[in-house]
Amino acid sequence: MTTVYDVPADDLIRKVAEELRKRQEIKPPAWAAFAKTGVHKEMPPEDPDWWFTRAAAVLRRVYVDGPLGVERMRSFYGGSKNRGSRPNAFRKGSGSILRKALQQLEAAGFIIHDKTGRKVSPAGMAFLDSMAKDVLANPPAPIPKRVKPVAEEPKKAETKKTKGAKAEKSDDAKGDKKPAAKKGEGKKAEKPEGHKEKAEGKKPEA
Repeated sequence: MTTVYDVPADDLIRKVAEELRKRQEIKPPAWAAFAKTGVHKEMPPEDPDWWFTRAAAVLRRVYVDGPLGVERMRSFYGGSKNRGSRPNAFRKGSGSILRKALQQLEAAGFIIHDKTGRKVSPAGMAFLDSMAKDVLANPPAPIPKRVKPVAEEPKKAETKKTKGAKAEKSDDAKGDKKPAAKKGEGKKAEKPEGHKEKAEGKKPEA
């Protein structure tokens, strides 16, 4: 007989979440759209149907580890909190989410609440075992990994000034090149003869 232990947890939770979505008792509260799943999280879940996935995971957890209570369930769904320059620290998950999910599963008849805690009911056990049998016969397709698109660098828009400057440079390049200076032209001009004779101590001829 196929049981919950015979199939991967991820595949079973996805299958159970699809079935719980059809149940009238399992409905996300009004605050589920913007609530975090714990203080260690920075943002709410991205999946809009995350409530059904969490309810399916809670039902499987009660099946495997029950009987248990909300406080122990919070440890399963906790995580590491980023505290900036200080070392990360473990924080428990949201108790309100787990309590509400357990209450809805109780209303659906999948969980029993007694003095020892919450444990799976015979109806819930049969439901999970039948879902495990379906998963083993028809495994769901793997979830494709999200690939972040590479953002292309935006091209700088050419302004009128830059266009005018480029046009001037092109015009200068097309114009005639300046003739190369001949040898000796760059040297200093020779002094006049009269000045030279004065320097030698001779009078210039009349």
